[in-house]
Amino acid sequence: MIDKKKKDWFKLKKYPHIGFPLTISDRTWVLKYIQTKTSTHSFLPFIHRTSKVRRFRKLYCDNTGTVLNGGLRVASVKPRELYYASHLDAAIYSYYTQKLDDKYERFLSTASFRDAVLAYRQIPIDPARKYSKSNKCTIDFAKEVFDYITRYDQNQFVVMTFDVSSFFDNLNHRLLLEEWCKLLKVDRLDSDHFNIYKSLTRFNYVELIDLFTRYQDQIITERKDNDGKPIVRRPKRVSAIKYLRNQNAVSFCSSNEFLKNSKDLIKSKRYQVNDDGEFKLNEKGEKVARDFGIPQGTPISALLSNIYMVPFDERISNIIGADGLYRRYCDDIIVVCSKERYVNIRTCIYDAISERKLEIQQKKTQTFHLQKKEGIIILGQEFPVGINYNKKLTYLGFEFDGQSVLLKSASFSNYYRKMKRGTRRGKYYASKMYHGVPQELFKNRLYKRYSHWGAKRKRLYIRDKDNPEKFIPTDRYNWGNFLSYVYKADNVFKEGKIRAQVKRHWKVLNKLIKA
Repeated sequence: MIDKKKKDWFKLKKYPHIGFPLTISDRTWVLKYIQTKTSTHSFLPFIHRTSKVRRFRKLYCDNTGTVLNGGLRVASVKPRELYYASHLDAAIYSYYTQKLDDKYERFLSTASFRDAVLAYRQIPIDPARKYSKSNKCTIDFAKEVFDYITRYDQNQFVVMTFDVSSFFDNLNHRLLLEEWCKLLKVDRLDSDHFNIYKSLTRFNYVELIDLFTRYQDQIITERKDNDGKPIVRRPKRVSAIKYLRNQNAVSFCSSNEFLKNSKDLIKSKRYQVNDDGEFKLNEKGEKVARDFGIPQGTPISALLSNIYMVPFDERISNIIGADGLYRRYCDDIIVVCSKERYVNIRTCIYDAISERKLEIQQKKTQTFHLQKKEGIIILGQEFPVGINYNKKLTYLGFEFDGQSVLLKSASFSNYYRKMKRGTRRGKYYASKMYHGVPQELFKNRLYKRYSHWGAKRKRLYIRDKDNPEKFIPTDRYNWGNFLSYVYKADNVFKEGKIRAQVKRHWKVLNKLIKA
């Protein structure tokens, strides 16, 4: 088996941007450029798009927690603002991410809260190995929390969950700069680090739809041979954004072309705007500088968010101490503590998050009261009128009722919705005539995507060039499907109940195919 090594900073991406993608042969000059030119590098605008995730959720009464609307799920959309850096810019961010991450991990190794920070880190399942084959994921993090709750040594205690509102959009620039300097143990950032800091706090961007519309008739696409190697690039019209990947689009235009003819598309995040998109002005009629927010989606943003939260993590971890548990996964916070201390700890968390110029979403703050009676945990959520014992503790996609752990029902609803949509789409195209011949439904493709047939994760092999009869393993995998996650979660929790949640998937899929 191949041991998992430390991830390389030089990561090849193929998404279309301003300029062309990098190749493995570019590594040498890119590395030299980063080491000598970062301080004076001119970063290209980010490409911005809004990812809209549809959610279907039940409505609950704020005072009692009881289900409203007869239990019917109501559709809503959760927007997420994403920004993509050009390929060279992303390589620079990735290189400095590795440098900062090494220092951050060394700092955490001696910190009292080293186990509290979960997201965007490689935490080995077996810490005795320097480069473990497997790192912990959200399943392992959730199990550790639920195991701690089960083993907690008090008969009455409290679990609280918090959610930070618009996390990346509200990171304060001054506080970020302070923590960046502290991590590097300097009073002022060197010119290369400061140039990166400026590119993230005073960044420019272009809307994906505007860029696509401008260059729609001359999108640069790439043809490949049977081995997947590029043959030729040529401009081509692409009818819609959704077909960019299908048409192997690699670039909207060259950087010179963009800077020469499309500067009018550039928008700035340097100043604050109101809800109507107009600049906010101070008493003197001057634009108000935007002193908060970094783009979500760059290789370095996630690490910087952890660095930004160091004072908060340290303070809350020290307040809770050895008598409780504190864990933070990005903007999701969970705390386990005694019943006597929970009100004070909750207040401290609100105060500490306010000091970081952030805000807790009060509607998403949940307080659960737990009691142990004859070895059984009784769990209920606190509401203004009392405690509702029909509620479950939800954390990192899992539900805990005091006795057992299950995957959130919303995850399965989403899975079956995708199964239904994918099957309906396949049957629609199978009903079409091609050269006068009706098409067949690709059942195996549906089985691989939505059933246990495609759930096994497999390492990908390639033919050995020196010995064509031999295949050698790669570091790439076929990552399976949603059921891969379900089965892995079931193996970790070892209860058998999570696997039972999808026992009907085969019948449901075949019923949809035959309908």
